[in-house]
Amino acid sequence: MPPPPATPPGLPVLNVSRLGVGFPLPHGIFHAVSDVSFEISPGQTLGLVGESGCGKSMTALAILGLVPPPGHISTGSIHLGGTDTTKLDLDAMTAIRGERVSMIFQEPMTALNPVLTIGAQIAEAWSLHHKCSKAEARDAALDMLERVRIPEPTRRMDAYPHELSGGMRQRALIAMALICKPDLVIADEPTTALDVTIQAQIIDLMLEMQDDFGMAILFISHNLGVISEIADEVMVMYAGRIAEQASADDLFANPHHPYTRALIETVPRLGAPRDRLPTIAGQVPEPGIPIPGCAFADRCPQADDACRASVPDLLDVDPTRAQGHLAACFKAGHAS
Repeated sequence: MPPPPATPPGLPVLNVSRLGVGFPLPHGIFHAVSDVSFEISPGQTLGLVGESGCGKSMTALAILGLVPPPGHISTGSIHLGGTDTTKLDLDAMTAIRGERVSMIFQEPMTALNPVLTIGAQIAEAWSLHHKCSKAEARDAALDMLERVRIPEPTRRMDAYPHELSGGMRQRALIAMALICKPDLVIADEPTTALDVTIQAQIIDLMLEMQDDFGMAILFISHNLGVISEIADEVMVMYAGRIAEQASADDLFANPHHPYTRALIETVPRLGAPRDRLPTIAGQVPEPGIPIPGCAFADRCPQADDACRASVPDLLDVDPTRAQGHLAACFKAGHAS
């Protein structure tokens, strides 16, 4: 089955509206993602940040139609261009993945097949969506390896994943994700396993590919330093909900949510005293335990009884800005 048509002019590449993802438990439903809404325009990069377990990767899997059972999309819609993907069957979603939306994973050695050559895996990504000969698919794969600047691409075509360095494996994953020139690329912690120098090279490569292909990027990370280098807009998640969302410049210069401020304070800085880095006290709430109020209240130095009694709405806390600055906090903007 052919994929739905590409994004019509004037529409966002991705529109997620009031998304909820639930998992049944013996005593009820665990809401891994709750009431999440956002858009990404062509050529834009949205950074999605938060601690492990906050719902970042589950949001990405929902967009790809890959929520692991018994989990399911319980509420909301996901529009890829003009198509609500939550209403598509398995065959239609399979046709979309790779062609319209693709994913770059955190760990290449897990994402890549260890018994197939790099060239064969990239060529397969092309041939799944194009009627072509094996030679034509191989040529397309070689062209992408050259584009992502893998040294000696002709020789690397016949290499196995374990024969490449971590940085080259990640470049191969990028080549595989971009070979069909998708409208949207989801990058889930793609630089976490790499050293700082290689991280910078991978970020530069992704931005270069974005300029070449005009794709939108959803870049998922817990590393605010990386997010500040690549994102146009930033969305901070906590316990499955959006805590804060704004342009990258505005969010880093003027964070309104105590959780966002706490995350920024944990980022290492050159010239800072060589003491222990600040940490956020406490733990992310245990999955499946109902929380009547703000999920961050038990870790927040500003929390009071009102914070523990009801969940704050996500509201525009700076209406003077055309783009808006959203925060879900009763004390948004107050100094800690």
